[in-house]
Amino acid sequence: MWPQCFDGISKRIHNVESFICATVTAEIWENSVILIVEEFKQMKIRTIEKIEDLQTVREYWECLQTHPNSDFAHFKLVCKQRKTVICPYITVIEQRSKPCALLVARLEQTHFVPSIGYFKTVRIPAKILMVIHQGFLGQKNKKVGEMLIQHLGGLLATGKVDAVVFSEIQERSILLDELLADSLQWWSEKKFIWDVHWAMDLPEVSGFLLKKMKSKHRSWIRGRRRKLEADFPNKVSWSWMSRFDDLPGLCDKLEEVASITYQRALGAGFVNNEEQRQRFALFASRGQLRIQLLEVEAEIKAFWIGTIYHGVFYSAATGYHPDFRFYEFGTLIFLQMVDELVKEGVKKLDFGFGDASYKKRFGDIFWRETTVRLFAPTLKGMSIRICLGACDLLDRAGRSLVQRAGMMDRVKTGWRRRLNTMMSKVKRK
Repeated sequence: MWPQCFDGISKRIHNVESFICATVTAEIWENSVILIVEEFKQMKIRTIEKIEDLQTVREYWECLQTHPNSDFAHFKLVCKQRKTVICPYITVIEQRSKPCALLVARLEQTHFVPSIGYFKTVRIPAKILMVIHQGFLGQKNKKVGEMLIQHLGGLLATGKVDAVVFSEIQERSILLDELLADSLQWWSEKKFIWDVHWAMDLPEVSGFLLKKMKSKHRSWIRGRRRKLEADFPNKVSWSWMSRFDDLPGLCDKLEEVASITYQRALGAGFVNNEEQRQRFALFASRGQLRIQLLEVEAEIKAFWIGTIYHGVFYSAATGYHPDFRFYEFGTLIFLQMVDELVKEGVKKLDFGFGDASYKKRFGDIFWRETTVRLFAPTLKGMSIRICLGACDLLDRAGRSLVQRAGMMDRVKTGWRRRLNTMMSKVKRK
């Protein structure tokens, strides 16, 4: 039998071991906390406000870019081409003299244009710091978020800018969480207007969208295509473009259609200007630009434009000639484009900004985004906030009324057709 005295010794040894382990663990934890605190203390913040100085963070930036909107070369191009841009404004968080996070923005002398439904109300001139979509790169933790929000609050307090705008910031993001926790919330809107951002996973089999449709809808779509080809025998052409020999000429042809779409009436969609042509040239030179065309009688009647970036197709602009609405050009060109993407091995399609019924119908992934505006604690900042808030309140009330009546899609469709008709008449004149 095990002697009782040995039991006592064993217990004492166990207690000593436990004490040693606890002491060592506490020391490790304390040292870890000290290291983390020291690391945070070594974080510094600086800003880049000259285009030539962007080169100092280029290597770090390009390692992190995953979206065409926050692409380094694309951002630089927009800063040079867009007349409203005063200068870039990159907030750099540095740790041990090396960048660990970037907040990408542009300082712009532009206008707020509040809307109620599709109606634009007034144009309010303002100096705005525009934080671009997907412009938060690098470490995304609470400390970095706090530093960025505090820095922007200090900038607003100086009155050098009238507002800071975060373009389509995703729900439950670090920046949004820190903004809501910070005292700056008083200077932002109290209620956000959420947009649903849709995307779609692409399988490896072409024609999958038609197979997913109900038989009646599938027959209708196939019937529209047969009707188009019957009405214009041997005059219908589909082109999937990944190489471009004459981009200026192509832009001129796209403009013929884009200029009479409802998107143009809303100030959206493709516009044939120097910035757009330079953007096309940039992504085409890398083999990333894709354009699906539908031509009838050797003239473009519908198009869909996007960029393949890190294996994802990002939809940028689409449009079709309103005189061909009967043929369901929007659906036909979308189905054709998706099949081409599948053939290329693209795994995902991002529908981009904006609300449209087809995105909800075809999309199988979604998340919520909102544009957040912070206003300077000045008389002008307060005035802008009150004006925008009043318009947002009326817009929200109108949308709620239409939704409760179950007429939202009908109202949108009717209004877009009216805009198409209006733009066609203007073009003919």
